[in-house]
Amino acid sequence: MRFVLLTALFFAATSLGQARDFNLYPGFDDRDTLVEMTSDKGLIIEIVLRCERQGNKVKAGIMTYSKVEGLFCSSKMLCTRDGDRAADDTCGY
Repeated sequence: MRFVLLTALFFAATSLGQARDFNLYPGFDDRDTLVEMTSDKGLIIEIVLRCERQGNKVKAGIMTYSKVEGLFCSSKMLCTRDGDRAADDTCGY
């Protein structure tokens, strides 16, 4: 399910955001979503994850997606085509 969300956000960012530095904030509308923000930087999409919430404290992580290579990379430098695996590695699950 999370991979579907990441993929949908990727296609939305690439189709809607042809401009440089296009940002989407799905976490603004849904406080329980995994993806807090996506930022299209051209060849790379930066994805900010909301890993866990404890009251008002939020643990966040950052992963990237390379449009050229088709790889998701976690903050721990694990690069894979599986978005869920990269998200789990970033959040430490």
